[in-house]
Amino acid sequence: MSEAAPSLADDRAAMIALVERMGLAAASTVLSAEPLTGGVSSDIWLVRTADGALVVKRPLEQLKVAAEWHAPLDRGASEAAWLEFASQAVPGACPRVLAYDEDAFAIALEFLDPADHANWKTELLAGHVDAAFAEAVGTTLGRIHSASTHTPGLADRFDHADFFESLRIEPYFERTAAAVPEARAAIAEIIASLRSTRLALVHGDVSPKNILLGENPVILDAECATWSDPAFDAAFCLTHLSLKRLHLPQHAAALAESARRFEAGYLAQVDWELPSAIAARIARLLPALMLARVAGASPAEYLEAPTRALVRQLAIDALTSGRAIGDLISEVEGARND
Repeated sequence: MSEAAPSLADDRAAMIALVERMGLAAASTVLSAEPLTGGVSSDIWLVRTADGALVVKRPLEQLKVAAEWHAPLDRGASEAAWLEFASQAVPGACPRVLAYDEDAFAIALEFLDPADHANWKTELLAGHVDAAFAEAVGTTLGRIHSASTHTPGLADRFDHADFFESLRIEPYFERTAAAVPEARAAIAEIIASLRSTRLALVHGDVSPKNILLGENPVILDAECATWSDPAFDAAFCLTHLSLKRLHLPQHAAALAESARRFEAGYLAQVDWELPSAIAARIARLLPALMLARVAGASPAEYLEAPTRALVRQLAIDALTSGRAIGDLISEVEGARND
């Protein structure tokens, strides 16, 4: 006879016990503990105590996606370390880490009230496009990357190529190459470049869903943090702006301007190599990441079938021809307006 699955009450009791073990609150002072939705890689809870509120994250070994997708549980320690470094490099750029539990690989973070910290993805999908905020995100990301390149010891401290392999290279690039043979050679070159280019501390998931609009951009969820190619982070964010540009044609101009200003803000902070060198790698990564969001393990859920097909064709064209995918998107938009 199989054991019954844990109930919500059991999960809640376990979370309250974890908060007490982390030294954040006595169980008797916990007013509520509720699971939050939206993430695919972690079990996330909002815990309210007599003294305030906090968020607790525990990484999942099998991510909450349709495809089989496993990742190391000890990535929680890397995320906590990234958040602590980024907070020092750019104060206010991420939530404060309150505690880390090595046994549960769990991180406790300060709670940022959604009333004061809207989610950037939600805002973009609602058509609220602010190019100045996009530029601020690029500037913040560039400042974190720059600070990391000038901090001795980080390359060894964040030597987590296995996280990047399991969370990004395998599900995004290798599965996409297997699904799209015509792009296989180009993607193989990109994979080789990512594995060999080790220049800065990379967040790995700079997506609008992981960015809040506060007084300044607030970046969340650094589970992929590793020492790698910083071009990946910039291209990852630009991927989302480009996909939304195709998804929301009525806001295409504003989204294109947001992408331009994001990249300008980012490149203005690049002092560890020639800005033109990293810009070239960003441009090469962008179509591969866009293709991954329609053919890899983590498809963009908001894209409808015609848009997915268009993204696929544009990305393949860019990867095989070497043309900038932004130019190809502009051609599509021009044809629509004729």
